Amino acid sequence: MDIDQLKNLLQRYGLKPNFTYGQNFLIDDIVLEDIVDAAEVTSTDTVLEIGPGIGNLTRRLCERAGSVLSVEKDPAMLPILKAIKKEFKNFRYEISDILGFDFQSALVQGSGPLQRGAPEGEKPVLGSPLRGKYKVVANIPYYITGKILQMLVTAKVKPSSITILTQKEVARNVIARAGGLSLLAISVQLYGDPEIVRIVPARSFYPAPKVDSAVLKIILHDKPKYDIGDEKKFFGVLRACFAGKRKQIHNTLRDNLVLDKDRVEKILADSKISPAARPQELTIEQWVSLAGKIKI
Repeated sequence: MDIDQLKNLLQRYGLKPNFTYGQNFLIDDIVLEDIVDAAEVTSTDTVLEIGPGIGNLTRRLCERAGSVLSVEKDPAMLPILKAIKKEFKNFRYEISDILGFDFQSALVQGSGPLQRGAPEGEKPVLGSPLRGKYKVVANIPYYITGKILQMLVTAKVKPSSITILTQKEVARNVIARAGGLSLLAISVQLYGDPEIVRIVPARSFYPAPKVDSAVLKIILHDKPKYDIGDEKKFFGVLRACFAGKRKQIHNTLRDNLVLDKDRVEKILADSKISPAARPQELTIEQWVSLAGKIKI
């Protein structure tokens, strides 16, 4: 799809990019194929797509997957989704904000969509597709990438993989190592293995964003790589510490978690962490040790 074809499509449906929803439409067919290839979508897969937009990625997913559930926040995209539904029997959609949508229940209920090639009138096969996991593929607004990733990696039943198109710097942030770790990077790396598949230049979109993007793939595990105990407590400690990420860790623990000096010194010594270290410099292993020694 080139820019003229996209403009014709938008004109046909009376649409235009909505900057409130952070819409930059991907028009590079090679990148679209690369996303589906990276997600390794097959006819046995259930796919949750976040932000289908104009549906050019959606159609490719429907061609390969067993079933696709697309969740779109912008109700103006409804006519496009309806057109895709007429074309593909293995497709369903919801107009909803993914951050407040119970997508896991929807996927369970969605064991009913007809698989590609199934005869009309065939009854749905009972049983939850979540038993065999599901994959997430998304071209999402950059400003909610962190919230979406946090939601997915901590979901009760996690997807087997997440393949998203996001801002290049966000993708680099997610794969960072000690020295540049963020709360988002720790959250993702605790539950999965992220990698950047490819960089996508700004000219691949309309309208073109001000920055380049990246295809980021995350293979998730059923359980965290480390025993973090109480998940709520673990992330509570991290949030408190990263609220003062420019401070040295001994000051952050004392000020943000209200721990006395002697207690802080012992916790850091037992965890083999320098008092002068800053939050982004700690390894995930050190965070696990540190959080395990703190009571909040």
